[in-house]
Amino acid sequence: ESGEVLEQAAQSGCGCPVPGGVQGQIGSNYVLTDEQSLWIEDTTKAVYQLLSENPPDGERFSKMVEHILNTEENWNSWKNEGCPSFVKERPPDSKPMRPARKRPAPEDFLGKGPSKKILMGNEELTRLWNLCPDNMEACKSESREYMPTLEEFFEEAIEQADPENMVENKYKAVNNSNYGWRALRLLARRSPHFFQPTNQQFKSLPEYLENMVIKLAKELPPPSEEIKTGEDEDEEDNDALLKENNESPEVQRDKPMTGEQMEAFAIRLGEHWRVLAPYLEMKDSDIRQIEADSDDVKMRAKQLLVAWQDQEGAHATPENLITALSKAGLGDLAESLTNDTDSGS
Repeated sequence: ESGEVLEQAAQSGCGCPVPGGVQGQIGSNYVLTDEQSLWIEDTTKAVYQLLSENPPDGERFSKMVEHILNTEENWNSWKNEGCPSFVKERPPDSKPMRPARKRPAPEDFLGKGPSKKILMGNEELTRLWNLCPDNMEACKSESREYMPTLEEFFEEAIEQADPENMVENKYKAVNNSNYGWRALRLLARRSPHFFQPTNQQFKSLPEYLENMVIKLAKELPPPSEEIKTGEDEDEEDNDALLKENNESPEVQRDKPMTGEQMEAFAIRLGEHWRVLAPYLEMKDSDIRQIEADSDDVKMRAKQLLVAWQDQEGAHATPENLITALSKAGLGDLAESLTNDTDSGS
């Protein structure tokens, strides 16, 4: 039965059988009618159905035939289109990309003072967050370098390896397992000898470290043998004290304000404390608390300065206070504080 259907489809597919090799030469005027297209669709389904019913693996064979014919159809279509490239070029963007802008911090987190600090809601968090405005620069800081140098770490071992010091082997640092483990890690990071091939065979880690210490002792500069006497130390202390007394006004203005300075300035600030408070990044709740604690304007001014010092810490300097006074329109007070700081009073 399947053979008869296939033969019928081959002979009367569209009403006019086409010889082989001529199909590609048929003009565009020869178009199938709707009736012919419907007949082809129904017949194709019937053929695949009959193929799938043939044992032993008819269904698998039918799907394979359909797949092969679809592949052949795609192949012919690709050749007829001039063999276009499978890699599609991305069309150029008609509109230029806008540079991404960094979202500004909310106003609640920005300080109003000259430092423009970011307030984190906690004194310690605020101090830590504003230690360095650039996180990458903070990571590159020398203070974050915790790995010792070869000179510092192997100084003791080099002294012990010197025969003149007559240190017994059991007391040498290279025999300590913890010291050896740290020494290997440091050599791998800082010494070029660690990865160089060698013909020497070492039976133990202390023996290997002893050999490396001897190499490092030849390469590293000798330690300085100058020993400061008590007289030299006294001279240095006197020089430091003299330098401190002769500091420039700019240096003095960058130091935190003392309690005496704040108390003296609070008397002059007086009733102007309310004008200065917003420029010292004081919150409205803090201002209301100061007003509730005392009716004396001098006491309120002192409480304002104390609260500002607690909030700023080491940044509560005369320089920052002078800047805040100038922005608040209190130029006379800013000038008087500048003169007091320059005179050292």
